[in-house]
Amino acid sequence: MNAWNALRLGAFILTTLLPIQRHRREIDAARAAGDDAREQEWIRLAENDWGPRLFRHWKVRSEVTGETALPEGGVLFVSNHEGYGDIPLFMDVVRSKQFGFVAKDELGKIPVFNKWIVRIRSLMLMRGDAKETLRVFAEGEDMLKRGFSLVIFPEGHRAKGLGMQPFQKGSLRLALKARVPVVPVSVKGSWDCFEAYGFPTPGVIRVHLHAAIPTQGLSKEEGAALAERVERIIRGKLDEWAAEDVQAERAQV
Repeated sequence: MNAWNALRLGAFILTTLLPIQRHRREIDAARAAGDDAREQEWIRLAENDWGPRLFRHWKVRSEVTGETALPEGGVLFVSNHEGYGDIPLFMDVVRSKQFGFVAKDELGKIPVFNKWIVRIRSLMLMRGDAKETLRVFAEGEDMLKRGFSLVIFPEGHRAKGLGMQPFQKGSLRLALKARVPVVPVSVKGSWDCFEAYGFPTPGVIRVHLHAAIPTQGLSKEEGAALAERVERIIRGKLDEWAAEDVQAERAQV
């Protein structure tokens, strides 16, 4: 994406945040009162407004399959990470639950957006600072126990159209420590719609919500193997879609 397109994209995204300022006031008031349930509901409403607004503007559509009924309380969504479009994608797809993101601190440097992404209870990770990472994960564990939900991308960076990358070790310890369900999510197409051509373009993003995996009662060995298990589930759906695409292309020849 060239500098001009990046500037245009950033300017538009910032304007879309203006209509949800009333949500900001309610979110802040609920947080100040210590009312977690009310705060979660206003965050959910803000996300229901913002993500779909972007998708309508750029004529991007999400095609959702799988287990759309989500567990009660806090959950950890675990997804492959194609690109920046995954953030509004989750807000377009997951309408029934509040969630923040476990993200690199680069997002915290974008004016206006940085305050909003933190306001929805996202966690900013500073690379190379192990002590800070432990503090942030402890904060995330507490949030999950209180009913807030989080989205994590265990690859650690955007795949940028190169296919799913291996998960980083320890990426799911948040769920294990908080003992909340893990919801694996497979995503295909967000890179093509948001970044591949230098600017968002119309298209369809496929999303599959896999069955939730409870972490309560997992043995030590099962907990240690959880990240590998979730990675295998997510990759399996991506491979299935890839095979379907090949078959469709052959049928057209």
